[in-house]
Amino acid sequence: MHKVEAVIFDMDGLMFDTETLYYEANRTVAKKVGLEYTWEFHEKYIGVSDEDFHKELYLHYENKQEQVESLIHKGGQALLEYVEDNGLRKKKGLIELLDYLDSKKIKKIVASSSIRSTVSLFLEKEQLTSYFDVIIGGDEVSKAKPSPEIYEKAWKKTAVSKENTLVLEDSLNGIRASHEAGVPVIMIPDLIKPTNEAKEKTVAIFDDLLEVKRFIEQQNQH
Repeated sequence: MHKVEAVIFDMDGLMFDTETLYYEANRTVAKKVGLEYTWEFHEKYIGVSDEDFHKELYLHYENKQEQVESLIHKGGQALLEYVEDNGLRKKKGLIELLDYLDSKKIKKIVASSSIRSTVSLFLEKEQLTSYFDVIIGGDEVSKAKPSPEIYEKAWKKTAVSKENTLVLEDSLNGIRASHEAGVPVIMIPDLIKPTNEAKEKTVAIFDDLLEVKRFIEQQNQH
């Protein structure tokens, strides 16, 4: 790993503790519209784009299309209302890491599977927008993670070499995408434990973003 000159952040589960919120919002709405929504089902689609997730919902509940439509619409609405009322839980070390990167003039980009409007809303809600040079949402690429497209696009915005860019991810799909794009990636596990594949495709696996800050400090001292 070389000196770090740009950092690309995933958002859900990496910057904010949102995955549990998504699950709870969907489960509550699914119950109301008469669908069974399990954690086992939800877990399979952590890290995929909204569009791909919605396709899977229609396939999974193939004879209940109207309920699925309600779930998609009302689930998203329930989540946004929750965030509006309660804000988001930031992951440990996020502010410390962002402040450090700011102080060292290291570029910062968000590349999320969530749609651009949701990413912008969440960053604004937690007053983090000004930290980032560029924001890319899942609706701004043609193929979702694990396709490398979003990380290729994000990396091009950094104007530094791939060796000097670092991706931060919590999901296996995100790790696959970054690895395929040829950009070094660190995993900070959220709800999914690191697999052997994750270990093979990452530079390191850390418990939190404070460890990432220490890692970048060490890299940039050489």
